[in-house]
Amino acid sequence: MDASASLQQGTDFVVVLVRPQGSGNIGSVARSMAHFGLGSLRLVAPRGEAASLEARQMAMTAQDLLARAGHFATLREATQDCGWLVATSRRIGHKRLPTTGPREGAPLLIRRAAETRVALVFGPEDKGLRTDEVDLCQERLFIPALPGADSLNLAQAALLVLWELYRAKAGMEGGAALAGDDTVIPSREEVEGLVGHLIATLGEIGFLHHEPGQAARAFRQLLDRARPDRREVRMLRGALRQLGWRLGQPADRPADREEE
Repeated sequence: MDASASLQQGTDFVVVLVRPQGSGNIGSVARSMAHFGLGSLRLVAPRGEAASLEARQMAMTAQDLLARAGHFATLREATQDCGWLVATSRRIGHKRLPTTGPREGAPLLIRRAAETRVALVFGPEDKGLRTDEVDLCQERLFIPALPGADSLNLAQAALLVLWELYRAKAGMEGGAALAGDDTVIPSREEVEGLVGHLIATLGEIGFLHHEPGQAARAFRQLLDRARPDRREVRMLRGALRQLGWRLGQPADRPADREEE
């Protein structure tokens, strides 16, 4: 393999496995990652064990990558430093995310990863990602197959996606330059902090007349379409703090506080 085409050069991807059931699948995904130049594996509430003999046997030469895998309780915790989350799913239905296939979506993701850290999110083998987990993502990759066919194995799906990213990277000439700190895409945690701050403030002024979760989803989708940069997110939170002060409420809440 030509090392110059490695996804690590000029790009920033992490692979997130949510509640993976099979230890062998964890090891196989690590092996595919090492083969195509990705180095960050994160596991959310895994049922399989990355340290098991089965995982290590399937990982082959990716032992170091497997040993470094991060463990997290939730998808949100695992992607706090990521600015773009991509869900992989076979489900199509009402109000689904903007969807592309791995081949047509790969060049766009390569460019996106030159601006911010991109999380490739894979769900558990049996039921896939939950609705609330998909809601955290801004985009969805759909792997087409024959109608009625079984879903791909987790390791197979990851291999296919990583191969398309590697293929796209090999055909591109360099990556986009990183923008300044204030103009880069905000992390997902920064966006979620803004959404939480907004919902809390709207609750205080009596604006919310339905489930806060539905309102949060609507505002999250609005922000994802608008694609505010980090400076704009901070500006909006500053406006909310000023509004809270005017209302006689605390200017900020411990859960919402951020460093300026």
